[in-house]
Amino acid sequence: MSSRSVEGRAGYVLIAPTSVLLALFYLYPLAQTVYFSFTNWNPATGAVGRTVGLRNYQHILTSPDFLHAVANTGLYVIVVVPGSMALGLALAAMLARPFRGRMLYRALIFAPYIAPIVGSALVFSYLLSPLGGLVNDVLQAFGLGPVGFLNSQPWAMVTVLVFSVWQLTGYTMIIYSAALSGIPPSYYEAAALDGAGPVRRFLRISVPLVAPTTGFLAVTGVVSSLQVFTQVYVLTQGGPLQSTQTILYWIYQQGFVLFDGGSASAGAVMLLLIGILLSVIQIRIMGRRDVAELA
Repeated sequence: MSSRSVEGRAGYVLIAPTSVLLALFYLYPLAQTVYFSFTNWNPATGAVGRTVGLRNYQHILTSPDFLHAVANTGLYVIVVVPGSMALGLALAAMLARPFRGRMLYRALIFAPYIAPIVGSALVFSYLLSPLGGLVNDVLQAFGLGPVGFLNSQPWAMVTVLVFSVWQLTGYTMIIYSAALSGIPPSYYEAAALDGAGPVRRFLRISVPLVAPTTGFLAVTGVVSSLQVFTQVYVLTQGGPLQSTQTILYWIYQQGFVLFDGGSASAGAVMLLLIGILLSVIQIRIMGRRDVAELA
C-alpha cells in the first residue's frame, strides 16, 4: 500500500467526526425542514399530518404579509450592510494613525457589537420611550416631541435600521483596521509626494486595496442581515401594523404563534434560497471585478 493511499485514508478518518456532526446538526435539520415544508406540520403537537404538496409555497408567495416581510428585509439589507461598512471604513481610516487613546476609542466603538443585542435593544427602548425617554426629553426641550419612535411609522423602521448600523459598525471597523494595516506606508508616502491630500489618498489607495475585505463583509453582512430577528422582536415586535416585520420574524409568527409549521418551514426554505442566490451573485460580481483589475 502506497504512502499516498495511507495518507488519504488518514485524512478521511480525521474529518469523519466533523462530517458526522455537520450531518447531524445541519444537514439532517435542513432535510427535515424541506420535508416539513410540504406538509401541514403542527409545531405545538409535533404532528406532521398529511402531505400538501406545493400548497405552503403557493400560500407564502401569494401572502401580502410575507411579501411585505420580504420588502422590509430587503430594505434592511440595503441600508444596514452598506451603512455599517461605510461607517466602519471611515472610522478605521481615522483611527489608522497611532495617537494617544486610540485603543480606547476602538474599544468603545467595538463594544456595541460584543454587547448582548437584547440588552442593547432594551437600552434603546428606554432612551426612545415617549414617556420619560432621554431622546424625547431633548426633543421636547426644543418643542419637537414627543415622537413614538417604536410604535409609529416610519420611525419604527428607522429605529431598527439605526440600531443595527450602530451595532455592526464596530465589527466592520475592526475588520477594515486589519486590512488597512496591511497596506505598505510607502504607497501613501509616494502619493503625498505627488501632492495627493488625505481624502484623495483614502479614495485612491485605501478603498481599492481593501476591496477583498469589502467583498467579504458584503457577503457575510447580507447573509446575517437576512436573518435579522432579535432587534425586531425586542424593539418593535414587528409593528406597528407589521411595518418592521422581517422574513425571520414572519417565520417565527407562523411557526410559534399561529402553529402553522408547514408555512414556516416553506418560508425558511425560501429564506435559504434567497441567501444562496444573493451570495452567488455577489461572489460572481467580485470575481469578475478581480479579473478586470488584473487585466
